[in-house]
Amino acid sequence: MTLRRVVSRYRRRGDDVDDLVQEVFLRTFVASEKQDIGNLKAFLIRVAKNLAISEATRKENSVTEFFEDSNGAEALVDERHGTVEEQVDGRRKLFVLSQAMASLKPELRQALWMCKVDKLKFKQIAAKLDVSVSTVEKRVAAALIACNAYLRNQGYDPAEFSGSALRKASTGAVLKMAAPETEMARKAND
Repeated sequence: MTLRRVVSRYRRRGDDVDDLVQEVFLRTFVASEKQDIGNLKAFLIRVAKNLAISEATRKENSVTEFFEDSNGAEALVDERHGTVEEQVDGRRKLFVLSQAMASLKPELRQALWMCKVDKLKFKQIAAKLDVSVSTVEKRVAAALIACNAYLRNQGYDPAEFSGSALRKASTGAVLKMAAPETEMARKAND
């Protein structure tokens, strides 16, 4: 059994393992200066195991500085996620949007999903669904119109459901809910 294997049972990071193995050799050298070591291999393994356990315990019990004890230091804030209110609002919008998607006919939902979430071009969608590009354009447009109508019926302005509004509050797919004109959509997807 190698020393690295013994230590890696208790420490996962490669740097920690390397440091501890080096420490095992240092401690073994110091011990060999003080006393005669009968079985060197067994001694090295015992030192490695004890040191790895001690280090793991030390890291578990290390002192954590609480925010109140930080003497008014600035708290680290991840601004990518916005405020709690923005996150809640975004999740609520995502839920309503998912209800709008669920209310669509399956063929419309599939075309819209492939276009907006999978980011496929109309030609690619047409090939996968074995339909014409025109049919895909019509399905995507109909799906967007139906989703916009659903959102209005629920009291929302479809413009609130732009990608940037939902992206802050959620991870996952974001659909832009503006219905494209057929000719503009064709140029953008070619």
